[in-house]
Amino acid sequence: MKTDDAAIVGQHKFEVAGLGKAPFRFVGVSEKVFQACPGAPVKPGGTCDYCGAGIRDCFHVRSADGKEFVVGCDCINKVGDAGLIKAYKTSPEFRKLQAEKRKAKAVAVRQAIDDLIASSAGKLAAIPHPSGFSDRKTGQPLTALDWAQWMQRNCGAAGRARLIKQLKAMLLAPNGDTITTSAQKGG
Repeated sequence: MKTDDAAIVGQHKFEVAGLGKAPFRFVGVSEKVFQACPGAPVKPGGTCDYCGAGIRDCFHVRSADGKEFVVGCDCINKVGDAGLIKAYKTSPEFRKLQAEKRKAKAVAVRQAIDDLIASSAGKLAAIPHPSGFSDRKTGQPLTALDWAQWMQRNCGAAGRARLIKQLKAMLLAPNGDTITTSAQKGG
């Protein structure tokens, strides 16, 4: 909100919004979700007291006069209070929440790859290895299934994200034609 009102100019945005008196202090973070029934999509379960938007990550803030309220990460960043931003980004609660989200995403990606490999093992076994490799001991040509299983065991997070895309493209290729992969490109 732009204004020339001398009483408002220079005030903290949370103070102008009526959320309390400055200075404001970050006091914690929580996650609130809503799921209407089992199997339904998970939606944000909290509401930002500053803008009214639905929020999943609720950042708890306390004003100098003792009022506590909840805001989302966008609003806490957009008010421009460097102290609040630093406080929430360095808090153990926020770091723990971020680590849990990363771990959950990694588990979901691994599960998606496992499901994709299991559901299409027969087709992948019929497709030659993307780089044309053969088994070192037997000399038998390796398959896309061997490649996918090796990649699942040995690649990192970014590699697993690429692996999903490569497997889907490989399985959608007409007549089992191979596609160019990062292994063939040298990357």
